[in-house]
Amino acid sequence: MTTKEEMERAEPTSQAMYDASRKRRVTKRRKRPTGGEIGELNITPMLDMMTILLVFLIKSFASSSQNVNVANLSLPHSTTKLEIEEAIQLMITPDEIMLDQKRVTLLDGKGNLRPEDLPEGPNGYLVKPLYDALEAKAEYFKRIEEFGGTQFVGRVAIIADKTISYKTVFKVLYTTGRAEFGLFKLFVQKPPAS
Repeated sequence: MTTKEEMERAEPTSQAMYDASRKRRVTKRRKRPTGGEIGELNITPMLDMMTILLVFLIKSFASSSQNVNVANLSLPHSTTKLEIEEAIQLMITPDEIMLDQKRVTLLDGKGNLRPEDLPEGPNGYLVKPLYDALEAKAEYFKRIEEFGGTQFVGRVAIIADKTISYKTVFKVLYTTGRAEFGLFKLFVQKPPAS
């Protein structure tokens, strides 16, 4: 049989537990550096955040519609001062049609469409390779919208060389409208200062 003293030694009292935890806190406080210095800094979360921001900024810069760099492209002059809106880029050079810097189809060198790209014949308006590429882009943007991304608006920025015929530009506009890209802007450049 155990005595009362043996039971008190076996089970710590609440006072003994308080004293032990107080002793640990005081010991921890003494080990801390003084003078406001930070002993150890964990920068991993900050690096993660900076990486995400960097990827986002690079992606938005790469898809910006303000960046137009094609060596053999000369834009018509205008005095308009409209703001540039984010849109998918469609370039028409004398040699090719490009969608987001990727070749969709070739032109004949004079800015005219090739007959094999017009399934409705030479008097038809639909440019089949362009329609297929735009339709794929529309489906892509709709899937992004479906998963909580930005709303699909169907905006396209058309950057055409000033030597391209109106007939070709009209067929391209018709095709973009058929592929659900009905909002379009034509890029121009400011006239040289005189």
